Amino acid sequence: MDTRLPGSGVRGDKAPLTYTTGEWPRHAVANPDAPVGVHYSLVLARTIADIAEREKLSHRAISRKAMLNPTAVGRIVRGELYPDLATLARLEVALQTDLLPPGLFREARQGTSTVDGPDG
Repeated sequence: MDTRLPGSGVRGDKAPLTYTTGEWPRHAVANPDAPVGVHYSLVLARTIADIAEREKLSHRAISRKAMLNPTAVGRIVRGELYPDLATLARLEVALQTDLLPPGLFREARQGTSTVDGPDG
């Protein structure tokens, strides 16, 4: 029995936004055949966008705070790239919060991206 998610065995996926419809991050919906990383990217992008709005921080300011390339956070929020683990760690430390909720894999397995971030 193959328990892998559709697209989960593929490396070199295109940018997350290419697997969605709607404007990133708020109104984007993952296509049914989207790789699992797209679902995670949507949740991450929405969480970062919420934090930026709540804390009145620009994407560049968050990038600087996390010691990332100045355009990194903007590109994550727009769905232009998949952040690596080091980037995720830097962002969580800089923002002092969890950026992905526990149990997200359950939603991804169902093929949905309706989960809010860890706080909501």
